[in-house]
Amino acid sequence: MKKFYLAFFCSLLVVLGTSAQTPAEIDKQNDTAESALNQNPKDVLIQAGKIKLAAENINYKKGMARAIAIMGVASYKVDDYTQAKILISNAATINQQISDTGNLAFCKYWLGNIELNQSKYNNALDLFQTAYELAIKINDKKNIARSLDGKASIYEALGEDDKALTLYQAALTAAKQGNFNVWYPGVMQSMGNLAYKKGKVDSAIQIYNQAIIASDAVGNLNNKANCYQKLAEIYYEKKQYKKAMEYIQQAMALFQQTGSMSSFSYSRLLMSYILLSDRAYKVAIDLAEMSLEEGKATGEIQLQKDAAQVLYYAYLGMGNKGKALDYHILFHELSEANNNETLTKKLASMELEANFEKERQIAKVQEAKRDAELGAQIDKQRLIKKFAIIGIFMFAIIAGLAIFAFNQKRKDSSLIASEKKRTDELLQNILPEEIVNDLKKADYKVNGQATVLFADIKAVAGKNQGNAFVKPMLSELDYYYKAFDEITARHKIERIKTVGDAYLCISGAAVSDEDNAINVTRAALEIKEFVKQAQLQKEGTGESFFEVSFGIHTGPVVAGIIGIRKFSYDVWGDTVNIAARMEQHGEEGKINISGGTYKLIKDRFICTFRGETETKKREKIDMYFVEGPSSPG
Repeated sequence: MKKFYLAFFCSLLVVLGTSAQTPAEIDKQNDTAESALNQNPKDVLIQAGKIKLAAENINYKKGMARAIAIMGVASYKVDDYTQAKILISNAATINQQISDTGNLAFCKYWLGNIELNQSKYNNALDLFQTAYELAIKINDKKNIARSLDGKASIYEALGEDDKALTLYQAALTAAKQGNFNVWYPGVMQSMGNLAYKKGKVDSAIQIYNQAIIASDAVGNLNNKANCYQKLAEIYYEKKQYKKAMEYIQQAMALFQQTGSMSSFSYSRLLMSYILLSDRAYKVAIDLAEMSLEEGKATGEIQLQKDAAQVLYYAYLGMGNKGKALDYHILFHELSEANNNETLTKKLASMELEANFEKERQIAKVQEAKRDAELGAQIDKQRLIKKFAIIGIFMFAIIAGLAIFAFNQKRKDSSLIASEKKRTDELLQNILPEEIVNDLKKADYKVNGQATVLFADIKAVAGKNQGNAFVKPMLSELDYYYKAFDEITARHKIERIKTVGDAYLCISGAAVSDEDNAINVTRAALEIKEFVKQAQLQKEGTGESFFEVSFGIHTGPVVAGIIGIRKFSYDVWGDTVNIAARMEQHGEEGKINISGGTYKLIKDRFICTFRGETETKKREKIDMYFVEGPSSPG
């Protein structure tokens, strides 16, 4: 029925477009177009353009400005944020010229949404507050509800959930007072989000289902899709994958219908996670790669990061360690791009704290002002006294807030200095001094020559063990890793990390060392001998033991710190990938090195040529087995 109504509306516009229309007719068409924004924004974009032309024909600036604003909102809903900002800003300029307060508030609200979408919280709050003050002037309940809802979204994004809930409730009250039932579902969904964040899962499910019913009643397909997506997330976390898949499919169908492709990409990514739980790795990879490419096209770092994580788990599940490592590195690189977001949000939260308190006081003053105006009809003198009291009260509040802000800033500065000192002391205890200096600079170091060693450990059950060696295997693995650490430390080699049963270390990254290739090769031979002796002991008793394959490559790397709360020192580059490939193409108990490393150590070690392999870039690389030192010592 709704589709028939929209089709009828579109046909009506075509017919009316052939003759001049009255302002009342244009206003009615704008009303209908605005009500269809959450059903099919692509069609609304076209029809609002026709309304704009009709308004221009009769020089009806109010109708023209509103049509332009609706075009901007439609662009926003199909993720064209640049065009949306241009159109809505143009509409706001016209509304300001003709003193159309209501539509100006509407424009300010949607401009605030664009800023919020780009995490520019202070700009968004200023625009939402402007919209609120404009709406209050003319008692416009619809735009009051919109602006309160917008401010609540900011506080929710900053983790100020209690303040967000207060504003959402105020927005819902204003919407009900203005019979703005189209707005109910969106506010309900936001309140469901807050309930879910607080761990009230059953309550959140109930609210989302109510919001779906309310969305159906007003034809808000976008909000219905958002609720389906949230329900899919809940059931995925509850490990009810079949139910999660049903909800995410419904969400994707609606997002595709409304043209909200950014939301569609995130839904597709959630479907990838669900497919991972069923070990449908190939399909999960196909979907995640599409989301990754769309994230690159739109510059959405979070979307790219989540897609990289799915691809990492998928390739790991398929046993393709090389691909998994590539996406693991990409995931960390994308995480680094967002590593200042938490600090930015915290600073924004501190700055908005004063604004929130100020808004509450403004609301109190406005209420007192309305009471005073009513009292003026009875006693003019009492009104003057009330204004004097209010003026003193406001001055005291502003003075108090200024003193509070000054004292708070001094406390914060002292706290930051104290925390910095504690952090520096902690870093000196857990990282090498050179790495600590890199961390303080928040910079990356490019090394022209470093040598990377990959050692992959595989467990082998003894004759009397069978599956019984699984539990003590971790203790045994720890014994091997400690021995590896002691050997590498003697040769000035830095252990980077262990990933499952893989051991990664490097020489020449933190501190330059001309002999890094020689040192790493010596360390590899020592580790190989240690493993061999351990194996002989274990075989004699029938116990489980480990076998190790080695891969070494020398070349340039990028080294630095990743993460904020759980930082780590890491290295990146083709050199790391080639070292991993050397290990993958090696043999158990053998040290497989690249031609690049061979050129640096050939005078010191006996090596056997064993053929070529290709890198991901289709470059040929020679491979050699290291048999031992060319001379004792």
